[in-house]
Amino acid sequence: MKHFFQVVFGGLLAVGTGVFIAYAGTYLWHIVRPHIYTSSTELQTSFDTTDEQSSSIASTSQTIRYTSTEEEDIINAASQLLPKGSDKRITSHSYLVQDISHDITIAEYNPDTIEPIASITKLVTAVIARKYIPSDTHITITRDIMATYGNTAQFRVGETFTANDMLYPLLMVSSNDAAEAYATSYGRTKFLQAMNDFVQSIGAYRTYFRDPSGLSPENVSTPHDLALILKWIVQHDPEIIDITTLKSKTLRSHTFINVTHFLSWSYYAGGKNGYTTEANRTAAQLFRLGRDNDLYAVIALGSNIRDADMLNLLKKIEK
Repeated sequence: MKHFFQVVFGGLLAVGTGVFIAYAGTYLWHIVRPHIYTSSTELQTSFDTTDEQSSSIASTSQTIRYTSTEEEDIINAASQLLPKGSDKRITSHSYLVQDISHDITIAEYNPDTIEPIASITKLVTAVIARKYIPSDTHITITRDIMATYGNTAQFRVGETFTANDMLYPLLMVSSNDAAEAYATSYGRTKFLQAMNDFVQSIGAYRTYFRDPSGLSPENVSTPHDLALILKWIVQHDPEIIDITTLKSKTLRSHTFINVTHFLSWSYYAGGKNGYTTEANRTAAQLFRLGRDNDLYAVIALGSNIRDADMLNLLKKIEK
């Protein structure tokens, strides 16, 4: 009998101890978990290795939004993780900060070095599409178009969009399919020739395009050339830049979500990011700063941590 009670009470004690540990563990997890989640989310948001090819469609992915203060905290945290010893910890192979309102260079490093530019290409794709394809032209998504790597717009074979509507997936979610759709609609060889002729005509002599999307590592430019391209667009076709500042756009069954991290900042004025393995992270962005609301182009090519690099480049502007 004594042995029986030892077994029973010993078992009850073990069960009670297990329940206590479980509840204590759950309590501690609820306290710690938000901090772990916040930290991991911030780092993933800042350093997503797939950049534009990640989550961009509201119906198929979770979208996280931050206030401007929260976003600056995220980018500041990112900058602390950069390697020491570089110029203010900037990792870009080449960069340029230019006041394009007055043609004044604020900071530069290897500004004429030719680098792959990835999806920054799509700014010129948009220019040529608007120049040569009437806005009400209907463009059908074919299997050949869908064969292009990446489907951030979640197109379906047989869908039809106007040339004007195609600008939203092209510029907001960096759709490679949209870029190919434009080129195919106009004639791919002619379209690429028009892209290359255009950049030559405005003095961007070190810029060249092999495809309309930026997937090719042979799509190259320099910070100086990209500043020229941005300035031309601002002066001659600002609607392209306006589209890059939209947070979302719904077209029938598609909702396109702009994932640019600077989007909620009041002084962000638009631009384009890019990523490929060969180009690493790239950016050609515009900001309005100072009492006179001057427009600045901030270009960064070959960046390891783009958002932090952009923040450090913005700090070079003394206003």
